[in-house]
Amino acid sequence: MGKYFNVTVKPTIDVAALAAGNFNNADVLFDWFGFDIPKGAARLVGITTLYRGKNGADYTPTDFELFWAKGEKYPNSTGVLTPITLGDDGATVDTPGWFHLIQGKTFIDADRGTNDGDLIYGNIVTAQIVSGGSADNATVVREASENGLVLQGEPDSGTNVGYDKIYVAALAKGTHNWGASTMTVDGTMATTSPVLTVADLSALISVGPGDVLKDEDDEAIGTIKTVDSATQITMEDNLSTAPANDKLVYNTTPITLILSFER
Repeated sequence: MGKYFNVTVKPTIDVAALAAGNFNNADVLFDWFGFDIPKGAARLVGITTLYRGKNGADYTPTDFELFWAKGEKYPNSTGVLTPITLGDDGATVDTPGWFHLIQGKTFIDADRGTNDGDLIYGNIVTAQIVSGGSADNATVVREASENGLVLQGEPDSGTNVGYDKIYVAALAKGTHNWGASTMTVDGTMATTSPVLTVADLSALISVGPGDVLKDEDDEAIGTIKTVDSATQITMEDNLSTAPANDKLVYNTTPITLILSFER
């Protein structure tokens, strides 16, 4: 019997792309985002996606596709580099140089894997097939056999010894909508404190621990440690910047991937 482990991945999406509104078919949903797994090859056997709609609403997501890659190891280099960008979030792929690093892809069929809105705040999508699958909507769904997907990063590419780094990126395969946030900063903030106070939208609905917040000017605020109330959020560290009163606050991590591996 194999050994299993889970990895939680929270890719970030650009504030400008979130604020602009729709991500259309074939747009970059999020660019390459790295995460560590224990050293060596591992078989991806399950993917659960936690999906927060606009302002935390239970917006039913549409299809999307995940691409898996390893980092770039250049000759005579002592390090491993992130794959070259696919392109800007919210725009079509326009930059080459990453294709040789691809290790696989997964089509997430939201129609078959999503819950039906009963959760009220956010949605959950479970991948039916983690290896392959149809890349576009079709009358007849085409699916690869369920044989898993083996991923392996470059040796010693992880953040710590004993770990390797894998990268994931996503393309929209239907329209995804976020649009401008309605959460605002409430009062005068200070970079000597980890506390952010907000108004106009309940923090209990729209964000959670581990989410990465920025203001409307794309200035980093921090990573959430706890959501204390509808109006108070505590960060893991002191605020990175002190956003001004009434500035819009964006959750740049509305999609969370819970990945299950076998070794």
